[in-house]
Amino acid sequence: MPPFTAIAEGLDVAPALADLAAHPEYWISPNANALLEIPLLSGDYARELQADLPRLWALVDTALACAARAGDSGTLAYCRVGLIPPGAGIPPHFDGIDGVTVRRYQLALVSDPGVALTVGGETKCPNPGECWQIDVSQMHSVTNGSGADRITLLFDTRVV
Repeated sequence: MPPFTAIAEGLDVAPALADLAAHPEYWISPNANALLEIPLLSGDYARELQADLPRLWALVDTALACAARAGDSGTLAYCRVGLIPPGAGIPPHFDGIDGVTVRRYQLALVSDPGVALTVGGETKCPNPGECWQIDVSQMHSVTNGSGADRITLLFDTRVV
């Protein structure tokens, strides 16, 4: 599997960002570091915060439809919004996902020049509205060398 597979581009992220801006109280820091996230699925895969973040969930559904058109018949197994502030990042790591039965996607909501997503030695700076399937069975990392927060929708599908 290639490190990156383009799924969609030009998706309208502004409504989802407006939802997020209206609810800053949902951001949490699960690892006591500068990185923030908003979990969107409960432990039993139920959708969370649909009433307060309807346009974000509409974007999730659009991205899932794009993944389905690209051949992914899986169901939503993981979903969150992640925020990496300027100067921060996530060091190289593996996620333990095989890319076959579980597939990882990233949809850039805010991503300025200076953001680097590296997967398997290949680096991209995703533009807002681009959705990529990424092979997280390969070593990958993110750095935010821009002056703005990097905000990304991350989701996995599980093929049954």
